[in-house]
Amino acid sequence: MWSIRRRSLGVLALSAALALPTHAQTGVGATLTPYAGYLLTGNWYDGPVGTNLAATNAPMVGGQGSIPLTRGIALVGTLAYASGDLRIGLPLLGGVNVGSANIWMYDAGLELGGLAGRSRGIAPFVQGGIGGMTNDIRTGVFTTRASNVAYTGGVGLDVGFSRGVAVRVQAKDWISRFNSEDAIGFRAEGNLAHNWALTAGVRFTF
Repeated sequence: MWSIRRRSLGVLALSAALALPTHAQTGVGATLTPYAGYLLTGNWYDGPVGTNLAATNAPMVGGQGSIPLTRGIALVGTLAYASGDLRIGLPLLGGVNVGSANIWMYDAGLELGGLAGRSRGIAPFVQGGIGGMTNDIRTGVFTTRASNVAYTGGVGLDVGFSRGVAVRVQAKDWISRFNSEDAIGFRAEGNLAHNWALTAGVRFTF
């Protein structure tokens, strides 16, 4: 009886040992993607005769992490930063810079697709979530901060070329409305603006 038990335990141990490398090769695990790109901002406010107020388009950096819930579905979170100018748009003249705007973007949501178990190949994915945008604004007259809710949606591609490492390119829309009450103390209804983050980075799977 003891011999049979030992033999059974040996079979189970061998099976587990064989299964571990196979699981490691699948690339199913937590991921971290540092990235860089460019933020295309929408207008905060549109005024008369073609005037507007907005932060300018700017380079950005960030990081995205994910934890798999099941194959092909993951919980994902993002933190990103961009720094541009605060500009009043003027018809014919183009616009004039009146300060700076440092923008923090953060969200959490779900991701569908991606490599999800493969270490090589090309795999599309989609994301959706909710988070916020915080604008640190500096002008010659004042310094202030405004935070507002942002809804996010994105699409992209993972290109895997080795175990645990892939290139990720993504286009992600941060949809938000500038919070004037937070910034200057009273509410002035602005645009529901689309802010497109076009990014590329290296995705590491652990």
